Amino acid sequence: MSHNEPNNHAAGIPLEAHVAELQSRREAAACLYDGSTYYREECEIFKQYAREKNCSCAYPPEEINRTPDDEGNEHQVWFDEANAAFVKATWPDFFGLLVMQRPHEDDKASPIDYLERRQLHNELFGDAIEFLGVLEVDGQMRLLIRQPAIAGKPATLVQISDFFTQNGWERFMVRDELAFFNPIHKVAISDTHRGNLILMEDGLLAPIDLRVQPLEGVLLEQVQMLCKKAST
Repeated sequence: MSHNEPNNHAAGIPLEAHVAELQSRREAAACLYDGSTYYREECEIFKQYAREKNCSCAYPPEEINRTPDDEGNEHQVWFDEANAAFVKATWPDFFGLLVMQRPHEDDKASPIDYLERRQLHNELFGDAIEFLGVLEVDGQMRLLIRQPAIAGKPATLVQISDFFTQNGWERFMVRDELAFFNPIHKVAISDTHRGNLILMEDGLLAPIDLRVQPLEGVLLEQVQMLCKKAST
């Protein structure tokens, strides 16, 4: 293992394997919570999983010991020149926001939601995000990922809209923000601003940091209604 690699078991497990096991545990817990799990329950499920799988980064990538190259609402970001990639660390105990949430549910994404989102990013958009592990900071969790760097420039809003609608995504509005729904995969995405979609030299667009959320039940029905409303 090189000095650039985190010293933990999680970095050697494919992201899809982490997500599959966490989804299984969430489904099992849902049976105990009247068919649903919420933010706090999912945080506890993840913490237990992280302890069992030794996901703690005793020696995280050396890049994060310097000033971040960029910061956003969800991450601090460092360029990893050796791997032509970015190392990203979530803010302490913050794992992004959901596209949609159930009534009386927190709009914060859980650690399970966060990793599920990264895996969907890989599946839907051909990304290659890796889960590197968990950093403990003053009793709070930060999740570490590595994402390949993509050369290009921010896409225009028109290019972003055309990219999704021409590939079968349906537009809708949520919290006064443009979002998209894929009726085949039953997935919604938001946070589709210019900084999250890169126009590459070949003219194609590469999504890099979208909110991605699988939908079922009442949330699926709600988004289908919003899409229908937006199309009329």
